[in-house]
Amino acid sequence: MTSAYPPRSDSEPSDDPGSNGAIPEGKTTPEAAAAARPATSAMDEALQEIQTPEQAEQVADAALAAAGKAMERELREQGAGSPQPAEAIHAVAATNEGSEKAAATLVEAAAQVATSEGETREALEGALQTATNPELQGVGVTEPHDLLREAILHRMSPYQAWDARLFLAVNHLPHSPLTNRFMSLVTNSMNGGLIWLVSLLVAALVDRRRGSQTLWQVVPPFTFAFLTVEFPIKYYFRRRRPFIDLVQAIAIGKKPGTYSFPSGHSAAAFAGAWLLRRHYPKLTPLWYTIAGLVGFSRVFLGVHYPGDVLSGALSGTMLAELSRWVIDKGEE
Repeated sequence: MTSAYPPRSDSEPSDDPGSNGAIPEGKTTPEAAAAARPATSAMDEALQEIQTPEQAEQVADAALAAAGKAMERELREQGAGSPQPAEAIHAVAATNEGSEKAAATLVEAAAQVATSEGETREALEGALQTATNPELQGVGVTEPHDLLREAILHRMSPYQAWDARLFLAVNHLPHSPLTNRFMSLVTNSMNGGLIWLVSLLVAALVDRRRGSQTLWQVVPPFTFAFLTVEFPIKYYFRRRRPFIDLVQAIAIGKKPGTYSFPSGHSAAAFAGAWLLRRHYPKLTPLWYTIAGLVGFSRVFLGVHYPGDVLSGALSGTMLAELSRWVIDKGEE
């Protein structure tokens, strides 16, 4: 399903605190949450207007066309935002009927989220995810949600549709504050390969000779693999994140502004595990358990498709081994 986001411009990777996840865990004030509440009821009502596959097709076409037209920066420059974004979404829903109501509300929601900032945006994202993910309200997925999801999936290639279905199966596993925090901790530990670097530094302090040698033999190929995946490869494929492509994606935590394929976190995790197993083979199960958890967390948190994780793991491993081989040959 399409997202409550238009795509960001290529030069706009977001570090904006307002682009945090749509499941705020006590980060928004009660006032901001109350102000965003009309967006939930408006989106609920709009989506319930989808009663047939044909209507779902029309809504999907309109939403996808709008998602491809404008970037966040362009919408801000056009003044598409409102001082009361939730009320603006509610007003659009109230002035349309049938499938046009659903399409217009989705498009307006995308514009208002894109032009909101700070806790206003965070609360609005949460309100819209509550409507597009009935599970968050403790109820099952309704027929309109299923119809729209299938209409979007039918527009994907067979591989993309399979990847999206697998994503939804993992991403919609039970979310609790505890699992969200744990998975966020796992994924944050691999930012820039942080957990590997810390492990190598600790090893160097415990066993200076062996640890220092491992540090200098692991860091260069690891860095090459991670940076190659994170920049030239990812910017070549330019795949959009699942929280942009799918309304039913449950996104937790900060939403990256970069592209999705391959997963840089997974590349770092598996490149590090591959290199470390050569120096500490007895700990190989631990290295790959950490790497596997990192890859799983990226799907659970809603920021990568499973295909992104698999491609990141493979490309990170191959690039790490290639650069290690080149470095070893050079030393010989």
